[in-house]
Amino acid sequence: MTTETIPAITKESIKATLREVVKENPDKVYVAPKHMDPEGFGSCFYVHKDEEGNQLGAGCIVGTVLHRLGISLEALSQVEGLSAPGALTGLDLDPDTHMGAQLRRVQMAQDRGHTWGQAYYAEFGEQA
Repeated sequence: MTTETIPAITKESIKATLREVVKENPDKVYVAPKHMDPEGFGSCFYVHKDEEGNQLGAGCIVGTVLHRLGISLEALSQVEGLSAPGALTGLDLDPDTHMGAQLRRVQMAQDRGHTWGQAYYAEFGEQA
C-alpha cells in the first residue's frame, strides 16, 4: 500500500516498543481530537491531524508504537481506518499473525476507554 521503505520490524520489537510506550504513559486514556471524531463515536486514529488536515503526530496506542518503530506519519495515514492486523499487512509488516491479533485486542481495550496500562495488562497479564 505504501511506497516508502519500511524498517525491519519483528514481533519482538513490536512488543518491546509497546511495553516501552505503555510504561511511559500507563494512565493515558486515548481520546481523539474532537474535530476528527465530531460525532463522539470514540473513534481512534493512527495519526492526529489539525483542523486543516496537517499531521500533528501519532495518535492511538498502535499508531504510537508503529511510529516509534520508524513508520512515518504519511505511511500510517495510508492505513488509517484499518484494524491493527490490517495496518500491519497494509504496511507489509505482518511479522506474526498472533502479534497482530494481540495489538488488535490492546487497541480494542484502549477504544473501550481503558488506560494504556490496563489494555496492556489485559492482553499480556503483566505490568509494562
